[in-house]
Amino acid sequence: MSESKIDELKNLEEGGLKCPQCNNLCERTEIDVEGLKVRGWKCAKCKYELLSPGALEKAYLFLQAKKHEKVKISKRGNSYMITIPKAIADALDLANHSVAEVFLEDQDTISVKI
Repeated sequence: MSESKIDELKNLEEGGLKCPQCNNLCERTEIDVEGLKVRGWKCAKCKYELLSPGALEKAYLFLQAKKHEKVKISKRGNSYMITIPKAIADALDLANHSVAEVFLEDQDTISVKI
């Protein structure tokens, strides 16, 4: 990696990113994307927000997972099962054999906590 690229990456980590709107220096901050906190940069002057590619992917997966999907309930032995849609599994970075807590919240709501 060239020395100029290394300097550019150091500047990004130190908050040295210039705003594409007003050319002001952006500050490192947490950005709220519909309830998900991701790291990014925000311009103090014009309030323009930027996300890194990793944070952008995380936010995209989170937003995809927030869409309501209908799933089937099936029976296995004495237990009932539902499947977790792939978008949700990807957003939560679930792995096979992950453990979750399941509880009844009210008459119409079953919650799953990872």
